[in-house]
Amino acid sequence: MLTVKKAPAVVAAAIGIALALTGCSSDPAPQAAQPASAPSPSGADPAATEAWMNGFCGAVHDFIDGNNKMPAAGGDTVEAITKSTSDQLGHYAGILGKTVDALNALPPAPVPAADAAEKDFLGKYTAARDKVTKAKADLDAAKRSDTAAQSRAVDGLMAAQKDAHGALDPVKAVLDSPELTKAAATAARCRP
Repeated sequence: MLTVKKAPAVVAAAIGIALALTGCSSDPAPQAAQPASAPSPSGADPAATEAWMNGFCGAVHDFIDGNNKMPAAGGDTVEAITKSTSDQLGHYAGILGKTVDALNALPPAPVPAADAAEKDFLGKYTAARDKVTKAKADLDAAKRSDTAAQSRAVDGLMAAQKDAHGALDPVKAVLDSPELTKAAATAARCRP
């Protein structure tokens, strides 16, 4: 059970480093050459693009923060371990649900790349939420002494984590869009 706890922390640390290295900012020289109010090549409103990017990054960062606060699983008996695993699954389902809700609450995508990134991340977080919700329901329905149910629940958690961890870098997801890359450089929630 301890490896389940360590994996999210390691991944979150790697993401933090990746965000710091790739950052949410691009090369400052090209940004300085353009006035802040210059219209984007696609005609998207820069303020709306920044607001969208801020919400997109915020949803992912809130997920990572929640993931880092996942309770540890453990206990001295199978029943205690099963309960702590159920608590972990519930916590993870909760943060995934909030992330899905936050992504669904984003305003309309200002550019096509935003729509594509949102759909990709939403699909991954939704799949993860559904897997962990099912794993928790199955574990909770099993007898507390059912070690096979415990094992299946851990497998469900790891499958959900695999889906969610495929969507941890909101800036990388939009690097092909000059408008979104520029917006990410100034959006407060995109900063490491």
